[in-house]
Amino acid sequence: MNPSADTAVPRGARTATAAAGFAVGGVEGRGARLNSLTSLRFFAAAAVALMHAFGLYAVPLLNVGFVGVSFFFVLSGFVLTWAGAADNGVGTFFRNRIAKLFPLSAATLAVAALIPVAPNSNGVSFLHSLFLLQAWWPSSAPSFNPVAWSLSAEAFFYLLLPPLVARMRRFSTRELLGAIVFLGVLQPAAGTAFQVILGTQVNTWAAQFFTYNFPPYRILEFIIGVALALLLKSGYAPAHRTQLLVAGLATAGTMLTVLAASAHVGPWWVYQSLMLPAIVALIWTAARREIAGASGLLTSPRLVRLGELSFAFYMVHYLVLGTVGVLVNRWAQGLPWQLALPALISAAGIAWLAHTYIEKPCERALRDKLPRLALPKGEPQRNAGAAVRRRTRS
Repeated sequence: MNPSADTAVPRGARTATAAAGFAVGGVEGRGARLNSLTSLRFFAAAAVALMHAFGLYAVPLLNVGFVGVSFFFVLSGFVLTWAGAADNGVGTFFRNRIAKLFPLSAATLAVAALIPVAPNSNGVSFLHSLFLLQAWWPSSAPSFNPVAWSLSAEAFFYLLLPPLVARMRRFSTRELLGAIVFLGVLQPAAGTAFQVILGTQVNTWAAQFFTYNFPPYRILEFIIGVALALLLKSGYAPAHRTQLLVAGLATAGTMLTVLAASAHVGPWWVYQSLMLPAIVALIWTAARREIAGASGLLTSPRLVRLGELSFAFYMVHYLVLGTVGVLVNRWAQGLPWQLALPALISAAGIAWLAHTYIEKPCERALRDKLPRLALPKGEPQRNAGAAVRRRTRS
C-alpha cells in the first residue's frame, strides 16, 4: 500500500458547471488540494497498521485492514490524474515521484537492515528493495520493511501513467464507465484464475503473491482511479439510477466483507474485489462534495494533518512493531495488545519525526537537485492546465 499520492488539484483549474448543475472544476491556485482525500489517507493507513498490530487476535474487521491497499491504489491513480501530475512532462513527473518515494523507502530500508523484522532479508532482497523491485519477487516482497512492497507496485504504475492518461483522456464518458466496470469484474476473474491454477488452498503463498503483491494484478485498481478522475474532469454527473446501483453494490460488498471477515473465510483477493465499489463511491463522493464547496469532518485541519503524516506512519509502523517484537521474542504481528497499542502510539511519534526531518526536506532537496529526467526525442510536452480532450459520442 502507498499513502504517498499527492492530492493536488490541477494548476490553473477553474470551476465550471455541467449540464446537471454539478461543479467540476478544481480549487484555484497551484498546490491546492482536495483535503477530504488527504484525510481519507489517514483512515486507510490506520486500518493497515491496526491489522498488523492486532493480527494475533484475528479481530473481525481489523483483520481486513489490507483492503486499505486497494483504497490507496485507486486513490493514487485518481489524484495523480486529477492533478495532471504528468502534464508538465514525463521527465519532471518521474523526478517528482522519485523525490516523493525514495527518501522514506531508503531510510526505512536502512533501519530494517539493522533490525531484522522480516524473513528473507538477504543481499538480493536488499537490492530489490533499494531499487523498488521487491514486489516482482515472492521472496523479496515481504522482506526488510514488508509494507514497502506497495511502493514497488506504485513505481510500476508511475511508468505507465503518462501513456495511460494520454490514451484514456481520449475516451468518451461511456468508454470510461465501461473501463471501470470491466476492470472491476476483471480483478476477481483474475483472482479466481490465479487461485485455481496455483493452488486450491485459500492462502497458498503463490496465490497470495500473485493476487496481492504482483504489480500487473494490482494495476487494475490504479487504472480504475485514473478513469474515475477523467470522468470527474469531464463533468460527468451520474444519473439517479446509476447512483442507486453503485450504492447498492457498495453496501452489498461491504456487508459481505463484514460477514466473511467475521467468519474468517475467503482469500484476500475476494475482500479486495468486494470492497472496490465502496472504495470508488467513497473517493468520488468525497471529491465531488469538496469541489462543490461542502466542508465537514474530512476537511478539518487536524484530520488533514493526520493524512499528511499517513505515508510516514505507514512506512514506520511495521518497523516499530517488529522492533518491539525482537525485544520480547515475538514477531511484528504477534504482539500482545498491551504492547501493540503503545507501539502504534510510538510509531505515530516517529512518523512525525520522519515526515518532518526526512520525508519533506529530502523531497524538496531531490526536486531541486535532480535534473529533470531526459525524455525520448520528440516526446510531446503538456501544459499543467491542459484541458481534457475527448470525443463526443452518443
